[in-house]
Amino acid sequence: STKVDLLHTLAQSTEDYEEAIKFGYEALQLAEEKKLIRQKAECATTLGILYYNLGDYKKTLDFFYQALSANTALKDTFALAKSYNNIGLILSELGRMEETIKYHKLSLEIKQSLNDTLSIANTYSNLGLAYQQIDSLDIAFKYFRKALEIDLRTKDAYNLYTIYNNIGKNHYLDGNYDSTSFYYDKAIMLSDQIDNKYNKAEMLLDYAYLNVAQKQYGRAMEKFNTSLRLAEDIGAKSIVKQNFLGISEVYEQRGNTRMAFAYYQKYDSVNALLFNEEQSKMITEIERNYQLRRSQKEIELLKKESEIKDLRIRSNIFTMYFLIAAILLVAVIVFLQFRKNIYKTRTNQLLQTQNEEIAEKNKNIMDSIFYAKNIQKAILPTADKLQQIFKDAFVYSKARDVVSGDFYWFAEKGDHVVLAAVDCTGHGVPAAFLNVLGNSHLNNIVVENDVLQPAEILIQLNQKMLTSMHGNNIGAQTDDGMDIALCLYDRVSKKLTFAGAKRPLYYFHKESLHILKGDSHPVGGDAYPFDRSFTQHELQLNANDCIYLFTDGIVDQFGGNKNKKFMYPRLRDLLSRIFEQPMEEQLMVIKDDLLTWKGQNQQTDDILIIGVKV
Repeated sequence: STKVDLLHTLAQSTEDYEEAIKFGYEALQLAEEKKLIRQKAECATTLGILYYNLGDYKKTLDFFYQALSANTALKDTFALAKSYNNIGLILSELGRMEETIKYHKLSLEIKQSLNDTLSIANTYSNLGLAYQQIDSLDIAFKYFRKALEIDLRTKDAYNLYTIYNNIGKNHYLDGNYDSTSFYYDKAIMLSDQIDNKYNKAEMLLDYAYLNVAQKQYGRAMEKFNTSLRLAEDIGAKSIVKQNFLGISEVYEQRGNTRMAFAYYQKYDSVNALLFNEEQSKMITEIERNYQLRRSQKEIELLKKESEIKDLRIRSNIFTMYFLIAAILLVAVIVFLQFRKNIYKTRTNQLLQTQNEEIAEKNKNIMDSIFYAKNIQKAILPTADKLQQIFKDAFVYSKARDVVSGDFYWFAEKGDHVVLAAVDCTGHGVPAAFLNVLGNSHLNNIVVENDVLQPAEILIQLNQKMLTSMHGNNIGAQTDDGMDIALCLYDRVSKKLTFAGAKRPLYYFHKESLHILKGDSHPVGGDAYPFDRSFTQHELQLNANDCIYLFTDGIVDQFGGNKNKKFMYPRLRDLLSRIFEQPMEEQLMVIKDDLLTWKGQNQQTDDILIIGVKV
């Protein structure tokens, strides 16, 4: 036991990685031989950390799993939580996010049972970062908020600084720039208490890119320059190059192409230098690993030679022949293994090349889709415009994928407002094409041709969609179309006229829920006649009446304890509980209910719901 401890201490304290790993292996082997389970777990953890520093994540994970197995046998809950945490962090580095979340949650469960407050906050933060990487920003924010509650109680400056940055980054990824500024400002207020120039430089860099997104180029330039000075002081070249790139972008936006090009050259120069340094580091690590394997083989060979000498002393000629035959057999096996390793190496190189090509193609595709999302946002109206008209209103739109097939549309014509919630066939990129087409046709019918009656709007929209989808190919068949709830509201008389294609209108009048059903056929699609008609309803609204238009994404969402759909009755119960509240509060309740209902499930479909209070 004492020898294991001494070897383990050498493995932890020796600066030469080759020597450190040699001591770690000897300690681990001795602990296994003597069945010293606790020391085996500690040695395996140390070897995992050593290989992590060498960049060999596969071996790191192997040793962390060994430590987990030993700690499980010991039933040491504190050590188990640590092992789960370590495995989660390495899986995150490998991009295996579902497993990362699983192990962090196992660690969290133990830490909560031990009431280890500080560790609980760190695990909440780790879970938030994991969900952030898979673009589940709502869930990420939930865990960041839990970590923040703990950090505010403990008043640990570094943890608060970190969690404010994480929450700010989450809002930035969600496009909420005002909230991003709020949390970044809180982090900056703590920066003087944080003695870490790297963190400060990185945070200022993120804030500068936020200012660029807000078109606040003067503020962005100040932060880029401050971040650049800090990064240069500590030699953080990766941050230096990102600052050069950001400054180049600011100059380009300001129309100063000469300075933009000058800073881009600086960025390119540092990027090339970093690449060379990384290549050099990789070569050094390869040589170090080679020397390590060579030393291990020499140790094994020395042991075998010693065993052979002992056997020669004790055995006869027959035993000697047997050993020679065994050595020849080992040589054949080694030779065959060597050939197998060469083939495996070549195969792995080919697979790596193919994977890199696939990754590059996927990146190009996703870049195009994200650009399409920006175009879609630019074309469709914002919720702010609707709130300017009705004062108390909300729009909740959440795409299942990057781009959405659901969209809301409205137009003003004097005292009249036309409002629609539209659900295009499918979701993702194909539905987004229909989204843009439907938006264009609605603008043409209502804005350009002054058609205001909902039933007539749907008739013309149906004909335009069918004509657009067929083009010159008269024989073509397609089921692509859209479900739509569309209403006309007179702001003077408070009269509302509604027509729907497979979508209803919910409204609360005199504190009672009423439903106007749409027709059973959609707009577009060849399963119904070309000259189809739509039923028009009229009703008189009073002050504080509420109307709701929505697509089927919310009622089709799977979740709950039995993993069933949300369904219409549950939506009606939800609206009946909240319709008297301000629309902004209603939106928060709907979001929270949906998030809780969905749980760990994937989003089923695009979601859109519009609420307006008269």
